[in-house]
Amino acid sequence: VAWLFGAVVLAGLITFIMHFGAIETFLAKLRGANPVWLAAAIGCQLATYVSAAAVWFRVLKRAGSPLPFLSLLRLAFVELFANQAVPTGGLSGSLMVVRGLMRRGVASAVAITALFIAALSYYAAYFMVGSLAFVLLWHSGDLNAAWRALFIAFAIVVLALGMALLFLSRSGDNLIPAAIQHWRPFAQLARMLNQVRVDMLRDPRLIFEVVTLQSGIFLLDAATLWCTGQSVGLNVDVGSSFMSFILASVVATLSPIPLGLGSFEGTCTGLLHLMGGGLEASLAATLILRGLTLWLPMLPGLVMIRRETIKPAAARSISA
Repeated sequence: VAWLFGAVVLAGLITFIMHFGAIETFLAKLRGANPVWLAAAIGCQLATYVSAAAVWFRVLKRAGSPLPFLSLLRLAFVELFANQAVPTGGLSGSLMVVRGLMRRGVASAVAITALFIAALSYYAAYFMVGSLAFVLLWHSGDLNAAWRALFIAFAIVVLALGMALLFLSRSGDNLIPAAIQHWRPFAQLARMLNQVRVDMLRDPRLIFEVVTLQSGIFLLDAATLWCTGQSVGLNVDVGSSFMSFILASVVATLSPIPLGLGSFEGTCTGLLHLMGGGLEASLAATLILRGLTLWLPMLPGLVMIRRETIKPAAARSISA
């Protein structure tokens, strides 16, 4: 029902935007998209999967439990699609990867540590690129009261989640009172927290590398938007494309609608238009971006997620 509501919102948004633009111009932009720039956009998207896989590869290698990169590349596809489909601040995709790691024989202690490091690095990178986008918006003179309120909400959510994970990772099982540890959910949580490798969380080189890789994913997504804009003749520079993508992602993250339907497209289109792009070209570039990042990977993403969530006997024995 929520997905249907989001689809209705998106359809209404497109209809509303086209009320102020020319539908013929919009369709001409889509039909005349430059294939060279579209290929460049696809290349940027493929690079995001490589960067996501590199995060897990680096953490597992540091833990002494490396996996083949191609196997992690499949998990990276699942992670990035899950983060798009279920906007939970990056946790949905990371949890999918942890299940996948345990299916592949990685010890639960290593998988849980990798989860904390991946999530913490994601929040750190998201906060940095989000703050930079709001600074660029302020520099352009368009940081009004609504945007300031959005930044405060974004900062509170991301910092709160990051600090909570950091506190949990360093607390061990001391956080769970002994009196309630006989209950299975609390006992599992205590066991999970007690398995976190704190030494890896304190490795500055590892943390720097994974935060850099996570930041690269955001930058590659923004570069994808710039390439799709170039393909339809959108006259917007790289900085404006970055700001439009990140701010639209912030709105989608804070929105309760699955997939960020409507909220992402409306924000991204509006910002691109505000930065000097034509309305029709801005909408065309945004919809092509969403096609590459969300709709095109939809079917394989759902199939892969289903495979990764089916728990075989080996994984059950490991998690037990």
